[in-house]
Amino acid sequence: MRVIIIGAGFAGLSAATSLADAGVDVTVLEARDRVGGRVWSQELVPGDPGTVIERGAEFVLDGYEQLTGWVARLGLELANTTMSYYVREPRGGEPVTVGEVVIAAAVLAKAAEAAPSCVSVAGIAQEVLAASPGSAGRVSPAAVGAILTRISISWASEVTELSCRALQGPASAFEPNPTYRVAGGNQGIAQAMAAQLGDRVRLGCPVRRLTHDEGSATAWTDEGAELADVVIVTVPLACSSALPVEPALPAWKHEAWSRTGLGQAAKLHVMLAEPAPASAVLSVPDGYWTWVATDASGSPQPIAHCFAGSTPALDRLGVRGGPGGWLARLAGLRPELSFDADRALLTTWADDPWAGMAYSAERSVSREDDPDLMAAPVGRLHFAGEHTAGPWSGLMEGALRSGERVAQEVLVTWGPRGPQGR
Repeated sequence: MRVIIIGAGFAGLSAATSLADAGVDVTVLEARDRVGGRVWSQELVPGDPGTVIERGAEFVLDGYEQLTGWVARLGLELANTTMSYYVREPRGGEPVTVGEVVIAAAVLAKAAEAAPSCVSVAGIAQEVLAASPGSAGRVSPAAVGAILTRISISWASEVTELSCRALQGPASAFEPNPTYRVAGGNQGIAQAMAAQLGDRVRLGCPVRRLTHDEGSATAWTDEGAELADVVIVTVPLACSSALPVEPALPAWKHEAWSRTGLGQAAKLHVMLAEPAPASAVLSVPDGYWTWVATDASGSPQPIAHCFAGSTPALDRLGVRGGPGGWLARLAGLRPELSFDADRALLTTWADDPWAGMAYSAERSVSREDDPDLMAAPVGRLHFAGEHTAGPWSGLMEGALRSGERVAQEVLVTWGPRGPQGR
């Protein structure tokens, strides 16, 4: 059986590896000149391995069983950042303490648990503030505002659109649990997978359209037709939903795609002129957070890392005009740091033709079965990617889980030798 996989991100490469291990003839077609997709590691200062940054997905969090398994399998290591993704000092706007934010987060999460998923994050916040008594037990509006900012950042979406389920995940957790990155860069996972697959991974080979019938599926590239028994689509939601397919995919799949949010985010990395300890700060009014983190050396990197999520936040920071506006706001937010503004790097994803987005988000208009509908095969076309991973959507772990899921789906449906060999 020949399987073509579109996309050499975490989903595509994990699926390819599992299928290749089962004896399947696999070809991975990747549009970019690199593997990893939205996992992209780079030296901020070329030639200095102590300045590796993550231009895309960054943190290894609680429950990342697939990712940590791949790290062990590939002979890689994790590095403790010595700051916690879960705890960020709120600054800007009305003063509020981390303790007040923790209390507000618990109240919001409890309210969200009792509400249907069609209620938005903003709707839950309004209900909680309206129900809070004017007494010592009142939930701080400033704390609620900080939570809303954090949720919007983490899901790269507006809280008026997000399902209240977002209040129950890691984005609203505040335990100071350890937070990790892959030593040397998260992209090392994809690079190691691709090295094992060898020439079965073809870079610079975008798929322009798909055709399929009862007997085969074909991926059409600039070089011509690639005929296969099965095609697996693993590219980001913004790309998979726009990929021409003949005959057309059923309406239920397009409807599930349309109900799912296309999160938008940007990252800014700036060299520090002087060393600084690990830390994490949330800019409540501007909708981004910034941190200094330890790398595999055991010392904090001399870099300020920043992440902004949601289109309004990106507009406030003026990212379409370059890093200047964000750099100015960062200097005001963190006067204790000394920045080398001449060594700054801005990364955006909306203008990336092979992404078009940061990651997916469950919206208040989403349905509970949308991840299953997005993942469901159509004939010889199968689907994976973080957007199909349900509670793990938007995460590296979700991409890896979806890759393993679709590989097993193909093996169970078609067998390692395909329908002719069964």
